[in-house]
Amino acid sequence: MTYADGRLVQTAVIGNRGSDRAIILPTDADELARWRRRHPDCSYWCGTLLGGCGNELSDRLYRDKVCHFAHHPHTSCHRTATGASSADHLFVKGDLTAWASRQRLAARASLRHLGTGPGDAVDFRTREVRQHVRFQFRKLAHVEWAVDQQRLSRDSATLDWVFGPGAAHPETMEELYDEHGYLFRFRCETQGAARRVRLRAEDPRRSTEWVPLDACVMTPEGLRLPGMAPRRRTRSARSEPQVSTPGDVRGPSSREEQVVAARAALMTAARLRTRPTWTSLSRAVGRDLSAISDAERVRLLSEVDEAAGRDGSPLLSALLRTDDGGTPVYLGRVIASVGCGTPATAAVLKHWCQREVDRAFALYGNSPRTPPARLEINRDGHFAPDSAPAQQPRVIVHSRGGLSQVSERQARELHRSEALRRHLVMARNDKAVRLVAALLKEGEEVIPRLSRAQSAKLRAEMIDARNWLRSRLEKKGAKRVRKAKAKAKAEQAAKASTRGRVRSGKKRQKSPMNGARPLPGHGQ
Repeated sequence: MTYADGRLVQTAVIGNRGSDRAIILPTDADELARWRRRHPDCSYWCGTLLGGCGNELSDRLYRDKVCHFAHHPHTSCHRTATGASSADHLFVKGDLTAWASRQRLAARASLRHLGTGPGDAVDFRTREVRQHVRFQFRKLAHVEWAVDQQRLSRDSATLDWVFGPGAAHPETMEELYDEHGYLFRFRCETQGAARRVRLRAEDPRRSTEWVPLDACVMTPEGLRLPGMAPRRRTRSARSEPQVSTPGDVRGPSSREEQVVAARAALMTAARLRTRPTWTSLSRAVGRDLSAISDAERVRLLSEVDEAAGRDGSPLLSALLRTDDGGTPVYLGRVIASVGCGTPATAAVLKHWCQREVDRAFALYGNSPRTPPARLEINRDGHFAPDSAPAQQPRVIVHSRGGLSQVSERQARELHRSEALRRHLVMARNDKAVRLVAALLKEGEEVIPRLSRAQSAKLRAEMIDARNWLRSRLEKKGAKRVRKAKAKAKAEQAAKASTRGRVRSGKKRQKSPMNGARPLPGHGQ
């Protein structure tokens, strides 16, 4: 049985399946009617650049609900993103191409597939001066971004990153703030049947206004927005050795000034919920501290967190991490020097620092909340029984790839999903419509708690159950319609028969003048 496409597909491409001319369908019936009159010859497609099936779509006009695109019958499509923002990469590409033409730039905008789809990123490159602007849609891990940053920088004179909503990793943001003093953001706003890109520059303290592309310019230093005060350090300036002079003071020189600067930098990191490396902390302080020994680092950090051991405030030094995201070993000596105990193992050090990170984020973050309690370390270097972090029980489960460990809660959810799958099969066999509907509702609550691989079987069974339930409801609806029509027809026939019997059973009334004699003198 073929069913109508019930998804609210709001975006498509015009012309053919490989087109990059995107459209967002007006959701209002009157607006869609006007669009149809202005563009009577447009054809709409579930474009391959949208991650779609490449089949043609039809626009559906409704007065009682939202207008949307829909696939034709007998069409199978696995496109995952169908909302208003699902074609933003095509709109950004089109805006950049038009902007380059208006600015008379010899440049080209192109889509980049980074593993999840054709809309992962949009690259804007100028040909002559080799400038590069990347509009990043998909969120990149900091390591991925660092690799791409190094690779793209080799081929470009200037490189600017513009991040979409949620696309910037906190560590990436921290590095860009430190390197350039700002971070570029973009978003798209709906205007009629299209979406237009808006940009702004922001730093930890303030942001510029959202502006269209026409307000931006390409300079020899890269992309520029109105209202921004950049502190970009060019590649040549970073690569050339700097010669210090007696009058040249780079950052705080005394120990007290370094302590104050380091504490301020760590407080900023806590507010932004990021964990800096020692190198980035050195840049924030303004002195080259990367070459000092671990003993010097311990002394500096101990002075930074001198009060943490007395008043119970979060240990800011715990925010530091290694380049691969681990916990620096020398932090154990910092913890001991401020009087919080001496971690006996690397695991104790890691758990203790993670708790302090959570406390710092809770207390100093942009959305402050009550911080958790500090973990107490005994004299033997282990956690006190009443403050030890709860160990999540692990359960061994059998999976297709072999044995794997999951938490006890995940194991319960896995067993629950398997039971739901079996019950769905049994309910369908018993034709229990209400039970199937209830099990589907329960399955919607279970699936978000499982990984995609763990929930694959349940998802497949729920799809089959929904299709079965829909067919049953359609059959019941058709049966009700047939019964209603038959009942109405029978009632009409009964009424017609009753009217016929009434007519045939009526007696003819005689006239009172029939058989009467005429009066004397009349009729003679």
